[in-house]
Amino acid sequence: MDTPTLLNLAQNAVDVGNIRAACEFYEIALAQSPNNDEVLEAYAEILIHHAQDLERAKQMLRHAIALNPRVGYVKYLNLAQLTEAEEALGWYQQAHEIASEELGRCRKPKAKAALRETLGTISCAIAELYLTDLCFHDDAEAMAGEMVRRALAFNPRGVEPHQLHGSLLLSQGDVVAARAALHRAVDLTHTLSEAHQPPYESKIELARLLLQVSPSAAFDFLLELLQLGDNNPYVWFLLGEGARMRGRFEDAARLLRRARVMLVVSDGDPKAIAEVDDAIRILVEEMGGPEAAARVPDLDHPDPISLLQPTGAGEEGDAEEEGGLDEPVWESCDGDEG
Repeated sequence: MDTPTLLNLAQNAVDVGNIRAACEFYEIALAQSPNNDEVLEAYAEILIHHAQDLERAKQMLRHAIALNPRVGYVKYLNLAQLTEAEEALGWYQQAHEIASEELGRCRKPKAKAALRETLGTISCAIAELYLTDLCFHDDAEAMAGEMVRRALAFNPRGVEPHQLHGSLLLSQGDVVAARAALHRAVDLTHTLSEAHQPPYESKIELARLLLQVSPSAAFDFLLELLQLGDNNPYVWFLLGEGARMRGRFEDAARLLRRARVMLVVSDGDPKAIAEVDDAIRILVEEMGGPEAAARVPDLDHPDPISLLQPTGAGEEGDAEEEGGLDEPVWESCDGDEG
């Protein structure tokens, strides 16, 4: 069989979930055409997302780049995601350069829109590097801000640029502007098609950020996320924290209780359980002590959402004119998905 046929057979195997067969076809194709960059890139994708052989994937991507360095940005993006700090930055910058060149040559409106969206995503990835791995650089915050501005220019209707903008503004203490950016990100999740929606985990992070500046809006958004999957304890935890921030203490008690039970039943991370316990202790103090907390009815109700207080009942508000609120204690989803 020739290489194109093998590639088609491998892709068909992937489409039906037969990863083992796909890898066998790729191995034959690779032995037959060891310097075919299409084989190298396609096989590397499988090794990254399904076979979990990241070192071999990196070797293949580097080989593909050496063979055809100026065509295709995807191999650079994949390699950037497998590396860290300065090395990752270099691969992202090369991906950005090649995608920009493609945009300059492109004449089809849909293809141009897709490339602009990609460039926005790459800009966000570079900004996040400056906020994390490269935060020790003297100009890290300025570079992050510049890349966020580029992301917004490339993709003004993307959720990710507005979400990252809000996160950056929060870190700078600009609560009012951060709130506006995060609200814009949430609004876009309500209008964009499914193909342009951010991942579920990214939406949870958006809710966490919004919770710091607008608990009411964050609570409503978390209820929407619950419709996408109700088996993530972190979502229940954030709902509990949102209820507590708004003075809905009985709701908060039930929601935090649900988060803790889910973690215990699923043998969750002990650190996550401890952090939920810390949130519960804060709630008990705000309620006036253990006796008040003990009077919460239906603490273990199977559907705490059905018992939520009506909007406005016992509400302390978002403090939207007074500044930011404390962020919730537990900061990570720990890989739990809905």
